[in-house]
Amino acid sequence: MNRHVLILNRWANSFAEYHRYLDHTTDRIAYLTTAAGRQPLDEELAESVRVVSDLTDTAEVLAQTARLIGLYGPFTHVLALSEFDLEAAGEIRRHFGIPGRGPAEVAAVRDKVVMKGLVAAAGLRVPAFAETPDAGAVREFAARHGCPFVLKPRAGADSQGVHVVRSQDQLDVLLDGAELSDAQCEEFIDGVLYQIDGVVSGGELLTSRAWRCGASCLDFATGTAFSSVANDDPEFERRVTAFAERVCAALALTDDVFHLEVFRTAGLSGDGDDLVFLEIGARAGGGQVRYVWEEVYGVDLVAASALVQLGEELRIAPMDLAGPVAGYLMMPEPPVRPAVVESVTSLVDRVPELYAETLPPPGTVLSGNGGAVHTAGTFRYRAGTSEEVEAAIRRTMASYRLDWHPLDAHSTDTRGPAVREAAHVVL
Repeated sequence: MNRHVLILNRWANSFAEYHRYLDHTTDRIAYLTTAAGRQPLDEELAESVRVVSDLTDTAEVLAQTARLIGLYGPFTHVLALSEFDLEAAGEIRRHFGIPGRGPAEVAAVRDKVVMKGLVAAAGLRVPAFAETPDAGAVREFAARHGCPFVLKPRAGADSQGVHVVRSQDQLDVLLDGAELSDAQCEEFIDGVLYQIDGVVSGGELLTSRAWRCGASCLDFATGTAFSSVANDDPEFERRVTAFAERVCAALALTDDVFHLEVFRTAGLSGDGDDLVFLEIGARAGGGQVRYVWEEVYGVDLVAASALVQLGEELRIAPMDLAGPVAGYLMMPEPPVRPAVVESVTSLVDRVPELYAETLPPPGTVLSGNGGAVHTAGTFRYRAGTSEEVEAAIRRTMASYRLDWHPLDAHSTDTRGPAVREAAHVVL
């Protein structure tokens, strides 16, 4: 029987070109999409395209799904490739009896309290954590664990709403009128952040690769450049791969693309180092992850995410650590925002390992709300070793210049290459 697939889409870029890897003539495919996400869709091939005002509005999404079922019949699959749409997809499956990850299974990969509880139960190290739905619970956690600690949403993403609490005074300010119903606290882990991306099918890890990060996602959100370099240490890769496999098993990730974050930190016994689980997303990684995976390693993680969830057999070779090493760098927006870009420096011909760059053209307004999409410049690298990629990133940091001026003509801040001066990468 041919599949009848409902896709929830909020992407407005090439990631929403589902017709590139899903045969819309063999399968019947309908869309619920945001207005911005409609443009990349092939409406001539689609069974139906319905625009919803808010994909997180469960009532609207369920009502629109019911109308589609009434017109075209039951769905066999629901696809939601954005992390922000997993809950809606779970509710659709539960409400209409469609196979796949329901609300409880979605919580395992979205709710950081549930997530860490399951990983800890599997015997892996996680930060001390607690759900903290009110100020009293946050203060109790602070009294028990001391500063610094992390306060963040249970189901957040992109470091939105994340705070590293370093003092009682800072805590008092944060808690003044704060909405904490969806909050949780966790132990601050002092270590090196690694991201592990991979594809699992039928419970088997087909391919994965660990990446050593310069700074953190939170650092990037608050004005520090972010870099990530593929690991080429075989012994560490074996360790982190085994860790990832245990995490996937604990969270019942059997047919998914995942983006896992862990800290490599001092061992509790004082001997060696430990891996500490931070969080995981049941989706392809953000930033430049999807680009370097496809351009350097030949794997389209977005396509793989859709196909593996539809039960198709994927042929993806395990990652070869003897092959090329990829990496990327993202520059943060200027410290004064909104800011207007005056000029930028291209480096593709000056850094041999740099194979692609995306620079904001003059006149671009950087508003501070771009996240990992609209930045002050992104750079992608390919080399023989991680050391060569790291050296290339340092050369890029030393040479890149972005001149800007505040959009507000009355601002007292002077124009200048502040992005280069204020940002740094720790390698």
